[in-house]
Amino acid sequence: MKKSQVISTYDVYGKEYSVEADDLKIAVHVYGLARKGNQILILPAWDGYDFPGGTAMVGETHLETLTREFKEETGYDIKPIRPLEIYTSFFHHHVHNQDFQNYLIYYEVEIIGGELSDAGFDADEKQYAKLAKWVPIESLQAQKYASTPDVAAELIAKLGS
Repeated sequence: MKKSQVISTYDVYGKEYSVEADDLKIAVHVYGLARKGNQILILPAWDGYDFPGGTAMVGETHLETLTREFKEETGYDIKPIRPLEIYTSFFHHHVHNQDFQNYLIYYEVEIIGGELSDAGFDADEKQYAKLAKWVPIESLQAQKYASTPDVAAELIAKLGS
């Protein structure tokens, strides 16, 4: 029997874990970057922030995931504008003690309705997330990005001015 490759995964605090590749679970996450002038919508999470979005459910397209998760986490209805980037992340979920190979898909989005709310948070999100908020784009450099890898600066640059 062939031995599985050992992969390093990281939790939201940057702690490293070693795991057999065969023990990783695959997950797809889709996030939206909404801009209003020089502000961007972020979701305070853990001890930093993330962009609104989340995990695809079986039978759901990535655009369905994007619109559902964005609505759940912000209260806003959105229209996807364009894809910005796709990344791979090896993540350790410290609460569930599970390791993932995540595919992270980011879109520029336009808000087309709804109002700011955290009413759509699930039980997990209520533990680590707070109400989304608009912040000046330049302030993101001084804040901790809660996901791995830290792709915020690259994504903001792709939004353009």
